[in-house]
Amino acid sequence: MSEDDLADEPRLPLFLRAVLQDAEAVLATAQSAPDTLAGLIETDAARAQFLPLFDPQSIAGAVLDAHGAVRVASRLFAEERGERYIDPGLVQRALRSGKPVVVPVAVESDAGSESVIFAYAPAAMAFPLWRLPPELADEAPAGKVVVLTTLAARAEPIERACATFGLTGLQTRVVMNVVRAGSIKAAAERLGISHVTAREALSDVYRRTGARRLPELVGLLSGLAFGLLPSQPDHAPLLVDVWGLTQKQASIALLVASGASREEAARALGLSVAVVRKELEQVFAALRVSSASELARTVSTMSALAALLGATRGQLGFADPRAEPLRLTPRADGTRIAWSDYGPAGGRPVLIVHSSMTSRLAPSGLVSALQGAGFRVLAVDRPGFGMSDPVAGLRAGEHDPFDAAATDLIALLDVLRLPTVDIVARGGAQAVLALARRAPERIGRVVLVNPDPPSGSDDRRHGPLGAFKEAYLRRPELIGTFARVLAGSLTRERLHRMVVQSMRGSPPDEAAAADPRIAEDYWRSVRMFATGRIAGYVNEQVAIARGGKPETAPALTEWTVLIGAHDTMHDPEHVERYWREVLPDSRFERISDAGRFLAMTHPQRVIDALVA
Repeated sequence: MSEDDLADEPRLPLFLRAVLQDAEAVLATAQSAPDTLAGLIETDAARAQFLPLFDPQSIAGAVLDAHGAVRVASRLFAEERGERYIDPGLVQRALRSGKPVVVPVAVESDAGSESVIFAYAPAAMAFPLWRLPPELADEAPAGKVVVLTTLAARAEPIERACATFGLTGLQTRVVMNVVRAGSIKAAAERLGISHVTAREALSDVYRRTGARRLPELVGLLSGLAFGLLPSQPDHAPLLVDVWGLTQKQASIALLVASGASREEAARALGLSVAVVRKELEQVFAALRVSSASELARTVSTMSALAALLGATRGQLGFADPRAEPLRLTPRADGTRIAWSDYGPAGGRPVLIVHSSMTSRLAPSGLVSALQGAGFRVLAVDRPGFGMSDPVAGLRAGEHDPFDAAATDLIALLDVLRLPTVDIVARGGAQAVLALARRAPERIGRVVLVNPDPPSGSDDRRHGPLGAFKEAYLRRPELIGTFARVLAGSLTRERLHRMVVQSMRGSPPDEAAAADPRIAEDYWRSVRMFATGRIAGYVNEQVAIARGGKPETAPALTEWTVLIGAHDTMHDPEHVERYWREVLPDSRFERISDAGRFLAMTHPQRVIDALVA
């Protein structure tokens, strides 16, 4: 790829630019001068920036002229009559300064008056930097953009957030009214139920979600309603800038909004409880809230705004959460496991296991084919992937991430009351082996598709992905830094370039990369990394780079290993030789017209192996 091909990528990190231009040269550098490559990657990692993925029903926006009149508005902005809250003076201020102007505004809703954040910015700045509601994309940048972040009148995002935890109808209604009214008492009055009934409903909600207190619950569900936001540990500057809080007040507000009690906040900050209570009164007054739960919702709104203002590439933006049946299940420590149930409910359960490069979002063609063959399709994010939380206290290189994944899988099967499950693993074979060691009785038939051997046992390197593979092997201690660069630079276009280059020489994979449906499926399964959720990837890549051969697993006679003859990532001969030693009693099949994307291009071959 020439320099001209990358001319439209001024923010492309140096390492990624080098890989896309000449992957073979980067591969040679990784082999001969790994320290030089490490220095380049560390420089890029310091500049990496993660992006949000919003629910389009949670962000409203409009383009205004210089006088504050609406020229074009998103559907949500129009339905919420956002023009009522436009301040022409702030429009002029933003145009004169050339910078964003962020202000809290008192907005009336059926829950009463609440504080909502508006951000004004010159369109010439906002259009290239911010990811805006789709309806505004074609408007010429003459005027300015107003973004309204609110959940005040939108039930759907909160309802979907409740559905991810499997809440009942009553629980969902109680939660939605608590989120909007700010207290259990007010929610009960709005619903016409007793305070005791509302508290009992919430008690089970705490169990299902893993939340400890009401503010934590409100913050959790409000955050999910906005979409998938990057981890941003310090929102104190925005609280200080927008609401005029002191640094001490901002620190207290963030702790209480996250679910800490006044006493816990006092201990964490080295203050007396009396000081925390007094400062919190001023915080409530400044933010126009009357409870810690309302504070949690306001902080969630602020987090979404901060993510939007910080999104300076704009390629991720909005995704329709209704397209994916997300569910969340708490672990014993309150962290959460993300999974999907594609149905149908009466089918034979089969779990699709994702690779270390992707997440639980399963290929649509494979899902449809399995459903058509009578299977109920399930998928789960392993710890630290997608929307599953990492397991607390486990550090890369100091634990077995596949054993941790097996623990989650057993917990999910227990929640679903499934004694056994069939498995299709499109990568992630080590996690399936870990489950077989821990709970062999929970596994039915298994199909492993192109299982990866340890990096050091296979010398095939091809294209950008091959360069990453070599770099990981040479410097496994820097895998976290590599991952930050890749995730912080990820866009659909860049991913497509890397895939196309890495699949050259494999006719079936070249055709797959050119297939719009397969390309979209692959992007969907990878794009969560761009929000900064990379812990699982790092843990597993370190294990693969450093790992030796697992113990031989005899008597796995209902396992089939499918290997694409044109796989560019690994030598098929070596892959088969390696896994035959590990799985001596399993069946192996080489697919002559398939490559790396076998599970996506040949779903029927996967099903044939599963039912054989």
